[in-house]
Amino acid sequence: MKVPRTPEWVTSLSVDQAVQSMLESGDRILAVLPSVHLIQFRNCTVLLPIRVKVQQKDFSVKKVSFILKAQHGSNFQAKIMSQLKLFLREHHMYHTVLPKFEQLYKNVGANIRFAPRAFKLDHPIGVNYMLLEDLKAEGYKNAVRSDGFNLKCLKQVLKKLAQFHAASVVYVEKHGVFSRLLTHGVYTKANRPILQELSDPNAFLTQLRRLRVGERFHKRLADKEQDLVDEVLKLHTPNSMQFNVLNHGDCWVNNAMFRFDDVGNVEDTALLDYQMVKYGSPSNDLYYTILSSAERDIRLAKFDNMVQYYFYHLLGNLKLLNYQSPPPKLEDIQDGLSKNGLAAYVVVSRVMPISLMNQFEDEVNDDYASKMKCSMYTNRRYIQAVKEILPWMEERSLLD
Repeated sequence: MKVPRTPEWVTSLSVDQAVQSMLESGDRILAVLPSVHLIQFRNCTVLLPIRVKVQQKDFSVKKVSFILKAQHGSNFQAKIMSQLKLFLREHHMYHTVLPKFEQLYKNVGANIRFAPRAFKLDHPIGVNYMLLEDLKAEGYKNAVRSDGFNLKCLKQVLKKLAQFHAASVVYVEKHGVFSRLLTHGVYTKANRPILQELSDPNAFLTQLRRLRVGERFHKRLADKEQDLVDEVLKLHTPNSMQFNVLNHGDCWVNNAMFRFDDVGNVEDTALLDYQMVKYGSPSNDLYYTILSSAERDIRLAKFDNMVQYYFYHLLGNLKLLNYQSPPPKLEDIQDGLSKNGLAAYVVVSRVMPISLMNQFEDEVNDDYASKMKCSMYTNRRYIQAVKEILPWMEERSLLD
């Protein structure tokens, strides 16, 4: 396997402003240590831990930690990320939108945190980046990816989504609609060629044909795939006649971190990766989170209960934030789920196979895409999930 070369900008990083914003009077920086030996090369990004030694005014030494998430990869990958405005959208979320959402809660006496704090480097490094607080250093950790969210963690994620959604609704009521960058997300006609290229259905349909349950669904889903991207673009066209929220858009098991107390209860939950946020029906986040990342035993058995749990917290947060318009009813959320079955199908056919993979190929290499496609649809856990979910979707008329 060819190991990517360490980016040149690693040696010129300067984080003094970020560190100073976290220090008390009398503290001083001793050393900034990019942990090059811990660098992770993902498909389209580099993740670099940065450790900073700080001498406090009592002469004791403490460590401050950051994660630098930066763009890298081939010209093709960079072009895709630039065209989809992934870093631009995430930068806007971390530095502008999330602080305003959190301020809405502070105004009513609640201390709600949605994500790690974001900072800026002292100097540009020539690529798009996000400099973030390292939540692992604060005691946060991910759920075990191969297991998914257990019921306790799933509830906390849905509670956090309800807080996030409620803040977005109140924000729109106070300040008007979000910019096109967030309202449309990546789902624009200009992005259709890229979305089409990223949505190749062959591996999914090939594996479906091999399954006994696939005999009932293959032709119908093959027909659906012919105009899938156009239908997805229609699905994500802003609709003022429905109840809308700002969806996280990528809320799966890798993008939630938890801080637990001494007896295993969740003290706090933080969501990561805001590159795919999109204004629209909350059904998008509900399908994405529950279907892609809930443990197998609760994914379908507890689906309706989890929707009700989410709705209970959505109403509670709308009330807390003094939402002035008539609040949605549970029937509105359920109706959105019924009408947006295509969102569930995209999760099952595109997101779930990745989330259920035995081992995610984090390293970048020439065979990345082909290896992933060969393995993610033949994974035993995914095959079992498809056998259970497709009949469940058919029963709810979500495949029509």
